[in-house]
Amino acid sequence: MTDHDYWLEDMQAMKKRQKPNYPLRRVKFALAVVALIVTSTLMLTWHGGSMNAALMVEGVYIATALWLIVRFAPRD
Repeated sequence: MTDHDYWLEDMQAMKKRQKPNYPLRRVKFALAVVALIVTSTLMLTWHGGSMNAALMVEGVYIATALWLIVRFAPRD
């Protein structure tokens, strides 16, 4: 074992002891909820325009919904 290996083990142990950043999690969750509501509203009220923009809105909606599902799914 070299000195660098020992240092890496110490850093990994220190990372395990860190508490989660709850305010950052709350901000990310709030942004995701707002994005989900906005994109779903745009998707449901779209009145023409370009097909590319409509697909982009739907893509953001699906990506946000999937992120929320993966992020907050039970970890059993």
